[in-house]
Amino acid sequence: MTQANDLNKSPFKKLKLEAANLILAGFRRPAYASVLQRHTKQSTYACDLLLDAIGRKIQVKVGGSLSENQMCCSAAVHGLPHLISPLTLDLIQESSASFPRYLVGEIALNPARLRLTLLPFLGKSDDRTWVCILEHWMDEAC
Repeated sequence: MTQANDLNKSPFKKLKLEAANLILAGFRRPAYASVLQRHTKQSTYACDLLLDAIGRKIQVKVGGSLSENQMCCSAAVHGLPHLISPLTLDLIQESSASFPRYLVGEIALNPARLRLTLLPFLGKSDDRTWVCILEHWMDEAC
């Protein structure tokens, strides 16, 4: 049945699907998480996410200060396979969330999608720590 569906797809749609599969190579779980570490000399945060299948890491960098009053910031995802430059996205505060407030952004790679979520975590030392969650999926239409 899938072979018949593949024959009906246009060459351009097949190419976009193959490109998305190459970019998402190494992802085996639906989501990956890590704790953002603040760079001491800059007002940026970063974390590494280790992919299952290929033992390769991708790095998420967040620019700007992450404070409770922060409504948006920018992020970049480095190290995805077959991409020349890092993917960048804006993270905005989720409006439906009451407390704790969190930041979320999405990248459409047509037909693949990446969603980046930053969740605040209050530790023992009352320092706000941020947990970075990277989710991925393919659009059902493909």
